[in-house]
Formats: sequence, C-alpha cells, structure tokens
Amino acid sequence: MNHLTGTTIVKLMQANHKTISGLAASMNITQVRVRQVRAQGVKGECFVADWLEALTGNHKASWEVVAKVYQ
Repeated sequence: MNHLTGTTIVKLMQANHKTISGLAASMNITQVRVRQVRAQGVKGECFVADWLEALTGNHKASWEVVAKVYQ
C-alpha cells in the first residue's frame, strides 16, 4: 500500500477508537499533523505503514483492513 486518503484515516480512527490527541501522543507528532493527514491523507509506503500501525496495531495491514471500515 502506498497511500491512504484522509477519509480512510478518519474511518480507521473511528473504527479503532483513536482520538487526535491520543494518536498524536502515540506517534510523537503534533495534533496539527494529525489534522493535516486527516484532511489530505498520506502517501508513501513507509508513511502508510507507520499510520496503519498506529491506527490498527499492525504495520502490515492490507486493503482488507481498510475495506472493513467501508462496510
């Protein structure tokens, strides 16, 4: 996976009960950055893996995980 849309990030956050402040703290980034990614998404395999790990606990999560939040 090399990209996640902002909508997908929001849906994954909701499905996994992640807050902006909690996610920022766990990833050691600012809340501004979390809001930016929620709005614009994220590109790049390494960035996607980091975000998926923070959101789901599994850095090797696939489109299967993403598809579940759209059902």
